[in-house]
Amino acid sequence: MTDPVLLAVSRAIAETGWSNVPMADWAARAEVPLAEVQARFPTKLAVLLAWNKAADQMMLTDLSADEQDGPVRDRLFALLMRRIDALVPGREALALLPDPRRGAPHLLVAVLPHLLPSMVWTLEAAKLATGGAMDAMRAKALGLAYGFTLRAFVVDPSPDLSDTMKALDQALKRLQGWPFALPTAAAPVSEPAQSPDQNPD
Repeated sequence: MTDPVLLAVSRAIAETGWSNVPMADWAARAEVPLAEVQARFPTKLAVLLAWNKAADQMMLTDLSADEQDGPVRDRLFALLMRRIDALVPGREALALLPDPRRGAPHLLVAVLPHLLPSMVWTLEAAKLATGGAMDAMRAKALGLAYGFTLRAFVVDPSPDLSDTMKALDQALKRLQGWPFALPTAAAPVSEPAQSPDQNPD
């Protein structure tokens, strides 16, 4: 994560929390001009979306062969851990998001429609996307696994994120038991049809 404004604002959020705090307070604590904060983050939701975009970028940059051609669960595990790694600098702020079970869930609810496209891109990066309606179903299932992992991540005391990795592994194992949740292999690429006048010999 190299975005200094996002980092500074997130450090301020880690001090104040998300609820009942004016964004001008974040700007002052972050020592970032209010106009710059407004330009970058016109709403509190925009801060969360910036973290999600950073996770997308880290996940999709410099993909390795193992992340695209290994076993399905291994591919998804590696890609989702890339996303988690991108969020490490903002973990203290993300940990203070209101728990939906305790009220004030509006920020988390608002970010969900933006998370589903990220999960489709996870399928794309893993070479598991079909380009059809099945992608949306699998993205929702993958989003549940990712959400379960995030809950472990924000309270993970281990420096190597071992608790987070364990939670992700368990979540992906559960998905493999759900019908249509995950493919067992990448979708085969269809061969182009031969024209009638083409001779296979």
